[in-house]
Amino acid sequence: MSRRAVATVVMCCAAFAGLAACSDAPAPAPATKTVTATPTTSASSSSSASGGSPSSAPGRVFDPRTMQADVRKILTETYQLGEVGDVLCPANQTVKDGSTFSCTVQVGGEGKTVTITVTGEDGRYEVGAPA
Repeated sequence: MSRRAVATVVMCCAAFAGLAACSDAPAPAPATKTVTATPTTSASSSSSASGGSPSSAPGRVFDPRTMQADVRKILTETYQLGEVGDVLCPANQTVKDGSTFSCTVQVGGEGKTVTITVTGEDGRYEVGAPA
């Protein structure tokens, strides 16, 4: 192989390596983790004092205290985040497959939002990465 051919091959390899290092491919989306939580059951329907029909209950809802503890644990153990502070999840979130809601969390002194996606009628949900 001539010197010119070797030089061309070397230059092509260097250019290819440079292009590979400068890829425009987007970074992968943050992973979500799935945790199974046991939802609490809201009070069963009750009759009114006048003997009317039972009132409608909202159905099964997540216990916000349990969810807050679970989210904190997932953020520290699974996502391996340090300095996870207060986690606040809204009350009365129904256990309905496909529904989403947000919890707020302090990470390193900054307020972040964590998206919760319910993945079944049995209380399973995904905890998204803090944003």
